[in-house]
Amino acid sequence: MSGPVDRDPGLQPERTLMSWQRTLILMVLVGLLFMRGSLVPETTHIPEPSMPIRATMMAMSIIMAGLLALHVQLRWRRCGHGTRDPESGRPPLNVATPWAMVTVSATVFVLSVVLVVGTVLAV
Repeated sequence: MSGPVDRDPGLQPERTLMSWQRTLILMVLVGLLFMRGSLVPETTHIPEPSMPIRATMMAMSIIMAGLLALHVQLRWRRCGHGTRDPESGRPPLNVATPWAMVTVSATVFVLSVVLVVGTVLAV
């Protein structure tokens, strides 16, 4: 028996990077959807937050997506396209560090709370 075989060096990190890119694209799209107004103008059946709250939500989503994109891209380049960790020389565990996932989750939670409170106050 020989040692472990590198079946696809570089492919798994690339798939992970593409997954992060899809996530970031969705964050931008969701941010832009906050600017969508009511489908029926002048209707009050569906409460919606005020325009400043929606604009803030859109800006925060896009800023967060931009910061994460910058982080993922810099880490991707620093790790030799995800093939090795420069400090240990071994393959990196993840393209994005756990704090990135925690930051995304915390930001989504905070934005959700602001949106719900803004909607309730607008009613």
